[in-house]
Amino acid sequence: MVITSVPLQGPTGAVGAQAAEAARLAVEDAGGPVEHLVLDAGSGPFGEHVRDNALRAARDPDVVGYVGDFHSAATEVSLPLLEAAGVPQVSFSNTLRKLAGTTFVNVMPDDERAATALVAWMAELGVRRPFLLDDGEEYGMDMRWVVHRELAAAGVAVAGAERLFGEADPPPVPDDADAVFLGAVGDRAAGELLERLPELPLFGMDGLAFDGLARRLSPGTAGRLRLVRGPAAASDLPEAGRRMAARLGERAGGPVDPHALYAYEAMALLLDVLADAGPDRAAIVARLKATRGRDSVLGRYDIDERGATTLPADGRLRIAGGRFEAA
Repeated sequence: MVITSVPLQGPTGAVGAQAAEAARLAVEDAGGPVEHLVLDAGSGPFGEHVRDNALRAARDPDVVGYVGDFHSAATEVSLPLLEAAGVPQVSFSNTLRKLAGTTFVNVMPDDERAATALVAWMAELGVRRPFLLDDGEEYGMDMRWVVHRELAAAGVAVAGAERLFGEADPPPVPDDADAVFLGAVGDRAAGELLERLPELPLFGMDGLAFDGLARRLSPGTAGRLRLVRGPAAASDLPEAGRRMAARLGERAGGPVDPHALYAYEAMALLLDVLADAGPDRAAIVARLKATRGRDSVLGRYDIDERGATTLPADGRLRIAGGRFEAA
């Protein structure tokens, strides 16, 4: 048995349902006698059912794989439970770079790769002296540091960097700054902070990518904001990915969220390994970790020593019509 754990309610319920349908399609395409069970992780980033889902997988000797969880915060709950039982876990959506484990692999590019992509976008736009700011929270601070490190690796000297420590007003931005990066999650406070920043190009990671934030921003601020996230738009994927997006769209009756394509690949990878390794958890984990040169709907990739994909973070977002869309 293979379990898929995704939110089927709440703000990300629709995306979770599309991911579950993509996983079902991968099972159908594999054509083997694999039992597939979709479990509702609940609503919100932590998911009230995540712990129960992971324990169910861990305690059932017939479970040979677990696809999920959708939110990185939920995976922080499920990962140690699954790891303790030796259950192979394949993530299709997590970007939090600290997620790692002996039985965990991830086909979604993490924040390390997103930071590399963001710095490349800055360079394309001629940014030479960005000012870096974070909201004082753990995630925001981590994003500021990873972007700072990538800028340094690219030979870019920042105009300055600050941490808010809960302050509502941003610090003065140096006169020689030509852009501002904000490490934060997309809540009301982040929207108010973005409105107070100078009229410079604004950059951020996918923690800001909530349509509620997009709707709150004034047209001028919205027009200056650019975000990078892990999943690429279907139009930026190879031909196999574009065909898969069309198939999933037909089943959904409309366009699908890019995460669904990564869910399809997560399940396809797990099933291909299962077909070769047999229903032995340790053998499956070893094969997953040894993935090299895999051709997929997402492109060719390896799984590195941390269990992370080598796929690039190709998702670029801008605000249009009060929502984030592919740039």
